[in-house]
Amino acid sequence: MSNYIVSYDLNGPKPSHAEMDKHLESSGYAYGRVLETVWYIGTSSDIESVYNYIDQILSSNDRLLVVKATEAIWRNLLLNEESLQGAWQQNQ
Repeated sequence: MSNYIVSYDLNGPKPSHAEMDKHLESSGYAYGRVLETVWYIGTSSDIESVYNYIDQILSSNDRLLVVKATEAIWRNLLLNEESLQGAWQQNQ
């Protein structure tokens, strides 16, 4: 299992932020929004698969960053920090 940090900028009418939320929620990945357009993803999928899944909904004007992460320190996230800590440890 791996931990990924995903960030995106939506630069057009489609997809909306609500559509992005639903797309990520239907991924089957362990996930959580940690900042406004930054998500935690925990999965056994490789980085290219995570990127391709998210990229399929984006327009050509949108931006996307997927980072495989091995360490992190955080505070005051949108996601419950205890649940993120548990997911992070499970996916290492």
